[in-house]
Amino acid sequence: MLSGVCNPALHTISHMFSIDFSVNTKVLPKGLAWYAKRLSVMGPGEIMHRMREGIAMQSLQLQYRLSKRATAQHYGPKDIPQHVFCAGQDQRLPSLPWKFHLTQEEIACLLNGTLSALSHEWTWRADAKVWHEAPDTRQLWPQIFFHRIPYREGNPFGDIRIAWEPSRLQHLLTLALYAQQAEPDKRRQAVAMIEGQLLSWFAANPPLTGIHYISVMECALRLMAVCHTLDLVRPWLSQPEAIWAGTLNLVSTHAELIRKRVSGHSSSGNHTIAEAAGLVYAGLLFPKMEMAERWLAYGLYLLEQEAPHQIRQDGGGREEAIWYLRFISDLYGLTVALLRQHEQLIPQKLIQATERSHTFLQAMMRPGDGALPRIGDADSGYALSPFLQFVPVSAEAAPGLTSFHLSGCSILQGSKGERLLFDHGELGMAPCYAHGHADALSVQLEIGQQEILIDPGTYSYTGHSEWRRYFRSTRAHNTVTVDGRDQATQETSFLWSQPFETHLIYRDETPEGKITVLARHYGYTQPCGVTHWRGVVYQPPGAWLIWDWLTGTGTHHLELNWHLGVSPVQNSASYVLACREQPVQISVEGGLASLHHGETAPPSGWRSSIYGSKEPITTLRAEYRGALPHEFLTRIWCGEGPPPTQLQTFSLSRSFHGSNTR
Repeated sequence: MLSGVCNPALHTISHMFSIDFSVNTKVLPKGLAWYAKRLSVMGPGEIMHRMREGIAMQSLQLQYRLSKRATAQHYGPKDIPQHVFCAGQDQRLPSLPWKFHLTQEEIACLLNGTLSALSHEWTWRADAKVWHEAPDTRQLWPQIFFHRIPYREGNPFGDIRIAWEPSRLQHLLTLALYAQQAEPDKRRQAVAMIEGQLLSWFAANPPLTGIHYISVMECALRLMAVCHTLDLVRPWLSQPEAIWAGTLNLVSTHAELIRKRVSGHSSSGNHTIAEAAGLVYAGLLFPKMEMAERWLAYGLYLLEQEAPHQIRQDGGGREEAIWYLRFISDLYGLTVALLRQHEQLIPQKLIQATERSHTFLQAMMRPGDGALPRIGDADSGYALSPFLQFVPVSAEAAPGLTSFHLSGCSILQGSKGERLLFDHGELGMAPCYAHGHADALSVQLEIGQQEILIDPGTYSYTGHSEWRRYFRSTRAHNTVTVDGRDQATQETSFLWSQPFETHLIYRDETPEGKITVLARHYGYTQPCGVTHWRGVVYQPPGAWLIWDWLTGTGTHHLELNWHLGVSPVQNSASYVLACREQPVQISVEGGLASLHHGETAPPSGWRSSIYGSKEPITTLRAEYRGALPHEFLTRIWCGEGPPPTQLQTFSLSRSFHGSNTR
């Protein structure tokens, strides 16, 4: 990390922003403090890259000003015949594994132009302002040069992620999928809605104007969605010249903006994969465009370079966010399918990354419905569509232990549909760890389709800073906090410092089905002198022991939180959760127990099941103040009566035998 001005590039930037990086960023104005913290994780190469990017931004602003005096549209109806993708009635894109079903209510909403923009309703209307109206606040985002729009935390308009959702135009692909199976009258209605919204978007969003050009990942996702939508409905377009001309202009401006502003260096992550996929689509589908070869080559280079960087050898994602692993896995799957359709050479790294991510995701999916557990950030967004299903869902899972050591995740699967997920992974992708949560050694528990111990989710990125801090904090996860601290330090909404280390110490599975896993993390070692160990034992059928052992010196405040998917009822010795098939009981030893539900000062007892919304839940908390070492024992069991006798103690006797340590 950079603690001062240590190279010419940083000196130049510090002069540009009038920042002395040797001072504590807490005394800087909020905006400058953000830049100071962001610069602190950049190396000299990235700083030079950012300076070149700043020069490119000046060029874009000049281009924007000139486009105000002349037409910004490069392509017209006369250009359509040159581009094979815009010609003919046959589909040009590969068939994809769709799992498509809509209710009659959902169909009626789509045909009316209404959709859920994450957690907020959005309805299209023949008014250009609709594409710039914030669904969460109803404020209008400025229609000016995109780089001048304040969109980060504390902006006066709303959560930019929510405003971007309708303009991904992925809902038009849903309409196209519906049109393919609908009766002629409904099909005409669906296609008319697609054409009306597309032409409206083209007119309302001239190049470089407004919020929909801020993120080039959004440009890439939009480009891909438009191509797939039109490919499905091409035989039924009533205004093909206007639609295809608008699409050519969208593709050319979007792809070139992506090429100039690809996310790299410390900003690498799922954005990079989406941007690269968008470049491959543009270059491969529109080869007659001037920059097509460069788009295709650059996109493939990025996808091949990032494959081992972003997807580990065991299939897990380095961002430590399962939602985003599915996101980039789908992007790789789409790219591989597109290259195969066009008989292009497919780099082996792309195929291998796709296959190993599919293996990991299938193991993570809940049997039956395919729901993925929440680890890290999740923004409820998709690479192309929620109906795209590259990874088949298993009807049932075999009992036993599955550990992904590199990705830091173990699944304890019982014989009756019980499943516990033990997260012993890293914070996220260095150096920003942007989408990671401070959730070391947290667990999630499901019994069949019933959630027992849950991950509360994400809620917001930029719209509510205090809630952003809470939902990614240690206190918002099923683990132990020490002295009210997070396991790492939140610097900004997408930047952590002092990341924790975790180690999987021991795992064992007996012929009778008993499973034991032991891990530890060091997130509290430097600030508090405390090490947290957690052991998890599954005793079939339907019983768990979770052992927390905190070592160190001095007096500390320990807080163990269990976020419950079912409201509990307290009895004399446990808390009873009234589940569908049979009651589930939970008891905690080692601290003073209390229940918390929907509290705000400070936040406690909340979940966010979809980005942008939150609802109260019950959190069971056990607190201890005193000297270390200290032990918490949590027992969870199905049925009435006392816990099984096998759950009485957690033995360390075998856990330190090196012969069984992985």
